Amino acid sequence: MAIPPWTVDLIRRGLSDVARKASQPETIERLKNQAGEILQDLPQTAARGIDAVMRSAESGKKSVQRWTRKHTTLAIPMLNATGVLCDASGTGVPLDDSILELGFELLSGDTVTDDELTQKLQRRLDRAIPGADEHSALVAHQFDAAIAAIALLASDERPVVLHRGHAIRLPSGRALPAVLADTTANRRVVEVGGINRVDVADFAGLASCVVVLADDGNRGVELFDFETLAAKSSSAGKQDAIQVVVLPVGTVRESGKAGLPSAESLLNAGADLVVVAGGPLASGPPCGVLVGRRECIQRIRHQEAWRALSAPDSVTAMMTMAIETSANTNNLIATALPTPMDRLLTTAEENLHGRAERLSTRLLGNDLIAKCEVGAAEAKITDDGRWKIPSRQLRIRHQHLSAQDWVDKLRGDVPAVFANVDGDDLVLDLRWIAAADDAKLADAISGHAVERDSVKRDAASQVSSQQMGEV
Repeated sequence: MAIPPWTVDLIRRGLSDVARKASQPETIERLKNQAGEILQDLPQTAARGIDAVMRSAESGKKSVQRWTRKHTTLAIPMLNATGVLCDASGTGVPLDDSILELGFELLSGDTVTDDELTQKLQRRLDRAIPGADEHSALVAHQFDAAIAAIALLASDERPVVLHRGHAIRLPSGRALPAVLADTTANRRVVEVGGINRVDVADFAGLASCVVVLADDGNRGVELFDFETLAAKSSSAGKQDAIQVVVLPVGTVRESGKAGLPSAESLLNAGADLVVVAGGPLASGPPCGVLVGRRECIQRIRHQEAWRALSAPDSVTAMMTMAIETSANTNNLIATALPTPMDRLLTTAEENLHGRAERLSTRLLGNDLIAKCEVGAAEAKITDDGRWKIPSRQLRIRHQHLSAQDWVDKLRGDVPAVFANVDGDDLVLDLRWIAAADDAKLADAISGHAVERDSVKRDAASQVSSQQMGEV
């Protein structure tokens, strides 16, 4: 159908009007300005899109790296922010480099490892312990093995005697009587007294024995006065008792730090043998150390069963170096440097407070952290022991994650961050965190929040890009 003449005339007048307006300088200037604005917005829109892609890629890269490290690394670094040093999962405290190097040299496989080396190590160990003129020492491959070696002092005439008030549970989870029984299959382990009261009179009637005492963490060990017991009794031989003290928490040399017990102080008080757990508190590798009168140590060493309990030369060398280092540090020798454990124990409250404030400021810069406050509760050596030390904490709350979900994510990350949950707050204690690890702790804490924030910003960028496309 043909277009009516009036329609053709209307179209012509419209085109003429458009052409006339388009030729006007005001219209041309307005179009130029709008075109300029569009061109200016295009790079910004593109930049926002690129930023979103880069943030997403970086977040994905970090997630893949953490997943890879977690599933390919056997030794996952630990940051212990629980406020309790001795935890079943570890302490998070490294050994001194000099101690590690000595162990590595003997494990490398290209050194002489004969009886001469063992004897040289023994002489060096004996020189390192306190009271070297009268005392000697041995190193067992683990703490329970060192306790089992106590039974090698026993005989048919001299049983191992354990007061029920000292029948503690060891860090391994086993009960002290059960560990002693491992090596006394053909000998007696006698239990005396009750669990509520410890008295030397409970040992009446035992003429000769190996008495085992233990520090349970709630109260210190008090040695028994067997000479007084013998004087009150008509029977002889009560003074012929070997007193052995078991220290799951303690040091070889007296340090005075955090009120920790030591083999040195107990030997000076009259103990015949002290068994100390190795590990960070002793500034050495995991093991067991026996320190005591030479005749007791010699009797244990010369029995065939000791071969199955003793530590390899590498562990003995590392523990020897740790004892030497503690001796130098305690005597304030100019060239002696504190061990990582020493530095953590002696960090001042002011230092911890300043670090906590700086970390709080840094973490509050993340929009998804709703709260970060500084607390001042005490840290502990063990969860239920008497040893406590002033500390500082960060109490943090996430905008979206619950405290329990957050702590679970942190424990499964690399490095693994161990923290506590108190209500809706994640609690981080700084006492057992080295100052050099503050940045690692902050990155780990904010890592999941950053990923969530990145996803949120990416979504906003996509909405903005869609709106610009519609325009």
